[in-house]
Amino acid sequence: MIEKIKKLLKNKEAMLELVRYVFAGGLTTLLSIIISYGVYMLLAADHTINGANAVQVMIGNTVSWIICVLFAFWINRKMVFRVQGGTRRSIGLELLAFAGARLISWALFEVGLAALLSLAGMSNVFNRLLVLVLVTVFNYVASKFWIFKPKADAAERAPADQA
Repeated sequence: MIEKIKKLLKNKEAMLELVRYVFAGGLTTLLSIIISYGVYMLLAADHTINGANAVQVMIGNTVSWIICVLFAFWINRKMVFRVQGGTRRSIGLELLAFAGARLISWALFEVGLAALLSLAGMSNVFNRLLVLVLVTVFNYVASKFWIFKPKADAAERAPADQA
């Protein structure tokens, strides 16, 4: 295990990919906050973030999640993993896999956070940080080794102008 970590740290391209992934995640998080708070303010009677009721917050979070998954897919595909081309079908399948992995990670986050709270008696702040790290690792592994994994079949990927 330590040898694999040492090998990763020596691989410049792998390290740059991780930096790009963290940067993309930061942009996605910022976008999520802006969209969800914007929707809260649009829907709330007093047009403030804290004026939104539970249903309005749920709507804001849902709109934010959908837009941010689309944004994260695009930025991960183009900037982080640098996937080129693809057919409409292959890109659509990647998007479905990406959204599915994000749904799984959301469920893991919610279940994981609740489990840590009840079983370990850990603080909310520590729980949230720990689960966020675990979910981030899950999302990276799912993206790198499943969703954006280079295809063995070259015919699966076509030039971008054919997509």
